[in-house]
Amino acid sequence: MTKGRRPLNAINESVEIAGRRGSVEQVSGKRGIAFDFIIIELDRVMFVKVKRSQSSFTYALEILIQYQREIASLHQVALTSVTVREFWVRSPNETWQFFLIRHDSVLEIRADGMYIPRESIPVRTVDLSGTPADGTDDPVSTSEDGD
Repeated sequence: MTKGRRPLNAINESVEIAGRRGSVEQVSGKRGIAFDFIIIELDRVMFVKVKRSQSSFTYALEILIQYQREIASLHQVALTSVTVREFWVRSPNETWQFFLIRHDSVLEIRADGMYIPRESIPVRTVDLSGTPADGTDDPVSTSEDGD
């Protein structure tokens, strides 16, 4: 990602979104600052960095590749029991994606800060001997009456 001008339109839009969550304190427009504004709720403080993107992200970990420098900078904000780091991205079609930046992971969240659970598909595994991993003898499932 190349250095460019600050995403002022995106920041203005994001401040409006942030206002629905709590009191918003904007940070002066200096380059190199780890976050663009702070959201103050009753029980926590969120430090938010805003960026523009050329596309939407399918997986949360994709932002670590695309915005490596910005995420590293956001890691300067200490995590405590009341602080949160968030990374907000606006795509060209004016949609937003929101990410929670933790010590060891990145999670996609909704605009209100709630976690978005991903669907998991159950997979039946078979070891190399052909025996299912659940310990049954027949890798092909049978009905309860044995047929």
